[in-house]
Amino acid sequence: MTTDAEALDLVDSIASAATRTPAVIDRYYTLCIPFYREFLGNHWHTGYYLPDGPIGPQDQLRMELRVAESAQVGAECEVLDVGCGIGGTACHLARATGARVQGLTPNALQLGLAREHARSQDVADRVGFVQGHALSLPFADASFDVVLFFESACHFPDREAFFREARRVLKPSGRLAGEDWLAASGLGPEPTQRYLDPLCAAWAIPGLGTCESYAAAMTAAGFEVRECVDLRSEMALLRGFIVDERDRRQVQREAAETPDPIRRLIMRSLLILGEAASAGAFTLGRFLAVKPA
Repeated sequence: MTTDAEALDLVDSIASAATRTPAVIDRYYTLCIPFYREFLGNHWHTGYYLPDGPIGPQDQLRMELRVAESAQVGAECEVLDVGCGIGGTACHLARATGARVQGLTPNALQLGLAREHARSQDVADRVGFVQGHALSLPFADASFDVVLFFESACHFPDREAFFREARRVLKPSGRLAGEDWLAASGLGPEPTQRYLDPLCAAWAIPGLGTCESYAAAMTAAGFEVRECVDLRSEMALLRGFIVDERDRRQVQREAAETPDPIRRLIMRSLLILGEAASAGAFTLGRFLAVKPA
């Protein structure tokens, strides 16, 4: 179990945008691995939720397939998953599409777990993982047909630099596709301060962009943006967050009772996220951009 001192140091480090450095974000993800696995399994991102029916891991798989299909990921594709976590997404897409997938993570512990997961899924012949950073991708020019990201770019301190790197490692006509946490468009200072500043502090995010800022950064990096979608228009987004008052009270009780400071941090972070989503300040975006031929 993480000590109170370690947890308090982490909370202090992520409280300010100035101190949410890549090293701090890496430490956050190291300490949170057991709880992310408990809450999210091996797929560390939001699901693509239907209007009704049960909610579960199938929603995360649906999100992965939605993004991959938009990028035309198929059996002949060389794919890079940037910010791959512990490898669930890369392994699923390799099985589902037949593509060869390379996952990238800056976190050494995640790297080992991802490689173990690929072996357990019998896809190690088509899925590999390397340690590295999104702003300096450790791959040669024109190495991939598709670059994917699933709720990782929000943690990058310079997203346009990532998009430039993605363009560099893509082949001509290669596709950049992904989905990410966003601020809703057109927010004023008051809702930003009330909802998004606490969200960024809770989840170790340097700052949230908008659909428009992502599209502008992709364009500036040399892409042709084909899709820039606020996912509230495509799916039942709020079903993925703790917005029901009865559920929120239950999580508040559990957060107050848990002896583990990191678990308490994450549970309180889930409440902050649910509040921002319910208020319409937070959303998800889905993107597809193409490198010119």
